[in-house]
Order: sequence, then C-alpha cells, then structure tokens
Amino acid sequence: MNDLLVHLGLFVLISVAIVALGVFFTYSEDDEAFKRFPGRLGVFLLGCAAVAAVMTLIGYTTASLG
Repeated sequence: MNDLLVHLGLFVLISVAIVALGVFFTYSEDDEAFKRFPGRLGVFLLGCAAVAAVMTLIGYTTASLG
C-alpha cells in the first residue's frame, strides 16, 4: 500500500507540471492561467483515471477469457 501512495503522489506531481506548462503557454496573462489551472488539472486527472479504469476493465475481461 505504501508503494501505491508513493506512485500516486509522483503521478500527481508530474500531472501538476504537465498541466502547468500547458496552461501557462496557452494564456498570456498569469491571472487567467492561475484561474484555469485547477479546472484543467481536475480534467486531466479524471481523464487519466478513466483511461486507467478502462485498461483495468479490459485486462480483467481478457484474463477471464483465457
């Protein structure tokens, strides 16, 4: 369980960096970028969670076929 928390923490740290670069290159004004950052981070994390859920579902489905 400890490894899971470490990996999730590292994932969130990298996600913050990815979203920060994207939002600050998209908006020229810092105030606008700071306003948009939490929403974009949430969408990014939810999207990654959805992809992970689909991959897990496919893994369980294909493993049960064999």
